[in-house]
Parts: sequence; structure tokens; C-alpha cells
Amino acid sequence: MDKDKKGASKLVVMLSLIALILAAIVSIFKVDLWLAGTQWILVSIVLAVYSIYLNECDCTCCKEKKDGE
Repeated sequence: MDKDKKGASKLVVMLSLIALILAAIVSIFKVDLWLAGTQWILVSIVLAVYSIYLNECDCTCCKEKKDGE
């Protein structure tokens, strides 16, 4: 389960970086990509915080699966 958490965390960090790149593209080139540049930055921040949560998760489901192995 620990590998799954790390993989999911890395995936969400990559999505956060993609959202940040989209924010730069929208802001610099004035491209219309569903959201404004500042909103893409907020999406990036939320994804980064969620990736930290996934990495540091202390939930009981992870502990139960570790104990069962």
C-alpha cells in the first residue's frame, strides 16, 4: 500500500505542475482554456496540497493493510 500512496502522490504532483504550466500559458499568451490563469494557479495549489496529504496519510486503512502483510 505504501507504494500505491507514493505513486498516487507523484501523479497528483505531476497534475499540479501541468496546471501550473496551463496557468502560465493562459496568462502569457491570453489563451482561453476553460479557466483564467489565476484559477489554474489555484487548481495547482489544491493539487499540491492534496499530494502532500496523500504522501503523509495516516489513515487506518493503510495501517490495517500493513499489519495484514
